[in-house]
Amino acid sequence: MDLPRPAVIVALLTPYERGGGGVDEGAMRAHVDWLVEAGVDALMPCGTTGEGPLLADDEVAAVVRATVAAADGRVPVLAHVGRPGTAPTLALARRAVDDGAAAVAAIVPYYYATPDDHVRAHYGALIDGVDVPVYAYTIPSHTHRELEPALLEQLIGDGLAGVKDSTKSAARHREYAGAARSAGAPFALYTGTASLMREALREDSAGAVLAVANLHPEACVALARAIHERRDDDAERLQSEVAAHDAQIRAAGGIPALKRAVAERVGGSYSPDARGPLAGAPARAPAAG
Repeated sequence: MDLPRPAVIVALLTPYERGGGGVDEGAMRAHVDWLVEAGVDALMPCGTTGEGPLLADDEVAAVVRATVAAADGRVPVLAHVGRPGTAPTLALARRAVDDGAAAVAAIVPYYYATPDDHVRAHYGALIDGVDVPVYAYTIPSHTHRELEPALLEQLIGDGLAGVKDSTKSAARHREYAGAARSAGAPFALYTGTASLMREALREDSAGAVLAVANLHPEACVALARAIHERRDDDAERLQSEVAAHDAQIRAAGGIPALKRAVAERVGGSYSPDARGPLAGAPARAPAAG
């Protein structure tokens, strides 16, 4: 999967049919059309923002198929397939690849306090088991599990293609960048924290995987370009704008609020429904403009 540097990857929402049905393919297509026209570089369905942990395996596969169909070859799909167990993760990864995903990502295994060599074997099974790039995803606020830089360096040597860093720590991101340099192999480090995008890209990160890009793709793309072109004043202004949009979404209720705002902007059949227990979140939505 070849992406420009820096790349803006959307941590894609999952639109459902109204009343708790399956994925709404028409709404997905409308949203993806708008995102592609705004200039985003790739899509990551079924991660945290896509409610992946709340979806059954068949639903994850359906979302990946719908995303690939909506993208229609215009941008690649990096499908998140992570499950706590290695066998279910690998099985879901293979389904995603069969359905057209250009790469797969898997969260650092959670629930059990497994040692680092088990985590390394988990990713090794994925790297050996599919013929597309494999990315890790670390979000310790949700998994209560850290991905240590030393382990990341080993994984890069094993063939890991990249990582989405949602630690929200600039210091840890710098450590990951150092691990990538030490490994000396091709590797793509992405930040998952909107407020750290400018700082991360200054560390030669490959780009960002952002939830806020669902609603404000133009600002995220403009920020990436300003940083790349070293337009410091524009980059500072746009970083503040993107961070403010992200903070507004979080203050309004997180994923459910983001879905409501996207539904307002995309229109059509796009439903703001979320899966339980997220469905019980506050009913406020940030402004779409």
